[in-house]
Amino acid sequence: MKTLWILLILAVISLASLYILIKKKNSINVLGSYFFSNILVTNTGIIINLNLKLTKQDPTDQFIFWTQKIPEFSLKPALLLWLIYILFSKRTIINKLIHLFIFLTALVSIELYFVHIGYLEWIKWNVFYSYLRYSLIILILAIYSVYLEKLIYRDKEVNMT
Repeated sequence: MKTLWILLILAVISLASLYILIKKKNSINVLGSYFFSNILVTNTGIIINLNLKLTKQDPTDQFIFWTQKIPEFSLKPALLLWLIYILFSKRTIINKLIHLFIFLTALVSIELYFVHIGYLEWIKWNVFYSYLRYSLIILILAIYSVYLEKLIYRDKEVNMT
């Protein structure tokens, strides 16, 4: 139960942080990227768990299921969006690489936490694969965010003329 409360508090904080991000970036881009990151995280998790059977969780325990879904719907997408914001900011390459490593480690640590408390079991999965999974998600989300931003500004230019 303690895990659930910690995750709920982190979910509220992460969703509140998106309000700050909306003030810094285009709201349509933030919301579109948020929903797309939810799709990427959820679908890759389903592919890994159900289709490939590389991980295992108790399908009958609804508490475990929803405890894992809370960060999947809030914390992970918020971390991904903030990382995309940092990667496209005017920071040095070293600073961006450090943030990339920190955010990737935070995303993988969420999974490691669930493995540690027994909510998730890695069968043919390991930390390297998790880093690879989230790196691929970041790459796809960055490409999506760039093209979505271009589409938003192209639409504004069309409406102004």
